[in-house]
Amino acid sequence: MSSGVSAGLSIKNIQRGTILIGSGSSSNTATITAVNVAKSELHFLGQTTGNDAARNRGRIDLTNSTTVTYTAAITTTTGIEVSFEVIEYF
Repeated sequence: MSSGVSAGLSIKNIQRGTILIGSGSSSNTATITAVNVAKSELHFLGQTTGNDAARNRGRIDLTNSTTVTYTAAITTTTGIEVSFEVIEYF
């Protein structure tokens, strides 16, 4: 997901992380250092592979200034780990 705020702006901060959704769950969150949501972009970097259908469908969101949330389309039976990057601009 990209909000298009990066055009012509300088990078202030880059944060990367992972979110683990355990077996039997469909979502989880990661806490990041506070960012200005209006000046930030969230990038999905990838996920683990396997035969769980939930691995192929999901949504990642910058929920608020300190939270990234991943929600799988269905409850996972084997677990998912997703990677993300948040770029904040001046």
